[in-house]
Amino acid sequence: MHPILGGRMGDADRIDLSAHVELADVKATEALGVRIGRALRAGDLVTLDGPLGSGKTCLVRGIAQGMGIDPTVVTSPSFVLMQRYGDGPVGLVHVDAWRMRGEQDLSDLGLDEIMASRCDVVAIEWPKRIASALPQSLVRVTFTTGQQDTRMVHVEDQRARGGVRGD
Repeated sequence: MHPILGGRMGDADRIDLSAHVELADVKATEALGVRIGRALRAGDLVTLDGPLGSGKTCLVRGIAQGMGIDPTVVTSPSFVLMQRYGDGPVGLVHVDAWRMRGEQDLSDLGLDEIMASRCDVVAIEWPKRIASALPQSLVRVTFTTGQQDTRMVHVEDQRARGGVRGD
């Protein structure tokens, strides 16, 4: 069984989400997101990097569904910068960092406090804009374009590490 196909895991049962897959369409992208969402837990951080239109928000919709959150409420947070989805104890905080410049912007939004509280899952699009302010312990998702408009997605699970990035 592929490691990202497992269900929601407890602290002692964390699975490695690392994978490299080719996704043919939106449905496949959302399905991958569902698998990832099922394995995430409060305090996890997911970064999503890739060209405009590559499927970042689509993957977040799948993550929401995998967490038991209505995926139809997920939209790109480009204009509001940050949105929280879900009314349960563990929500999904979706951030678009395209217009952010660094740690001060994180603080102004309260995102630094949200990440420190470890109460929600946080998904950040365009993470390179604020990379120096992000912890090393995260799930990094990178989108590239493959042959015939397919999407190549590389998932790197770095949650076992920890500490603050600062590079």
